[in-house]
Amino acid sequence: MNIIELLIAGVQGLTDHLFRTFLTMLGIVFGVAAVISMVSIGAGAEKEAIEELRRFGTDSIRLNSRTIEGEPLKEAIRLFARGLSLSDAEFLGNNCPFIRFAVPEKVTDAKVYVLRKKPMAKVTGVGDSFLLASRFELQKGRFLFSEDISNKSLVAVLGEGVAKEIFGDNESLGEIIQIDRLRFTVVGVMKKQGTSSGKLAIKSRDHDMDVYIPITTAIDRLPVENPEDKKLYHEVSALWITVHENIDIIAARDAIVKIIKRRHREIDDFETLVPLEILRQSQKTQQLFNLVMALIAGISLLVGGIGIMNIMLASVNERTREIGVRRAMGASKRDIIAQFLTESTLISLAGGLSGILVGIILSLAISYYTGWTTVIPLSSVFIAFVVSVTVGIIFGAFPAVKASELDPVTALRYE
Repeated sequence: MNIIELLIAGVQGLTDHLFRTFLTMLGIVFGVAAVISMVSIGAGAEKEAIEELRRFGTDSIRLNSRTIEGEPLKEAIRLFARGLSLSDAEFLGNNCPFIRFAVPEKVTDAKVYVLRKKPMAKVTGVGDSFLLASRFELQKGRFLFSEDISNKSLVAVLGEGVAKEIFGDNESLGEIIQIDRLRFTVVGVMKKQGTSSGKLAIKSRDHDMDVYIPITTAIDRLPVENPEDKKLYHEVSALWITVHENIDIIAARDAIVKIIKRRHREIDDFETLVPLEILRQSQKTQQLFNLVMALIAGISLLVGGIGIMNIMLASVNERTREIGVRRAMGASKRDIIAQFLTESTLISLAGGLSGILVGIILSLAISYYTGWTTVIPLSSVFIAFVVSVTVGIIFGAFPAVKASELDPVTALRYE
């Protein structure tokens, strides 16, 4: 039989038992769909992580304050250690030639009031180089000048979310907002930064809801509700650090940690965050996740292959008399093998194509209902399809060989 005749015979054999063919395909369909959907989740997570790293830069380091209490706090006070401070930022900037910017940030508990509105904004004191260190962008107006920092000026730059919540589509530049008991003039509005997906855990809050004011104003002019609060151990909440190009970021991090620990009397009151290092760790975790998911999907394909073999074996038993007739009419063992292999291959082909469609639909549904980013690599589609066809051929081979080994005389007498 030529290829066309084999395909026609194979299609006829499958369409004669449509429901059985459908059930046989299900294992392949779900296996391929599982491979594509799981890989799309992993690829989407990696894309988000890389995009988040691109925003923060491969040359960025964050030092975040760590709350200490109890005996460690008493020991720190006894040693006159006072946590992260403006002087730490100044010392790093002035004494570490590998550092471009060391910008302090102080997140406060101050409340914002505007036109009887009380937005859920976070008042944040920053230095004048904050835009350069954070890579955030300005939408309109200006950011904080060095004069604002030295003069402890009452000026504010609004995050995009805050500006939209308070002023809507109206102009916000030049407007007055009240922070606690002080009145600030709006001098700028930030571009939308977007909320963090959490893939790298770089952003601890929604920066679109920040209100930026001079760091010195935040420290010296905003009232303190509880002077004994242990949170006040730190003068600032974090340091945003950017190093020069071609500097080993991990070596720079280690040097900064040694310097700050020495300045803090070896008190462990801060933690470091290096986006590039976190990305590498995230990629290793993602690779392990992808491997586990691939194994699970592979098991689904294996189960699908076993289903094909079982159904084809049942088909051999059902069609024993047909096989005997074909052998008696001159069909060779090779012809019988080719016929049954064609049917199993067609099943796996149809299952693979259906699985690709289901996998794409699943990926889109996951993205729509969970908000996760999903990316479908063409390589995963190709590999899943090739594996599904290979599974069909391998698991269809045994029933095909068994059919070809039937004795024609015995097969003709089979009832």
